[in-house]
Amino acid sequence: MRNRADIEVIASILRCAKYNWEYQTAIMNKASVSHSQVIRYLSLAIKSGLIEYSKITGLYKTTQIGFNFLEKHDKLVRLFPEIAEPSKYI
Repeated sequence: MRNRADIEVIASILRCAKYNWEYQTAIMNKASVSHSQVIRYLSLAIKSGLIEYSKITGLYKTTQIGFNFLEKHDKLVRLFPEIAEPSKYI
């Protein structure tokens, strides 16, 4: 797998918990990120209000702010599809 930008990794994580509450391990596997990455990006997403964490169940779910982020991210990818694909020149 190619190296992804931080914004792409966050979008992948948000998509994993978009419709259902998910465990950290499930998000890690679905988003194809390492344990250290999922910890870092989930922490960032919680602080930014993009994802919600339930202390009772230990599950994560994308917030409305996260849905707005994904919508804008997807619009940008459609406008500039070349940024979503690996560059031949890097």
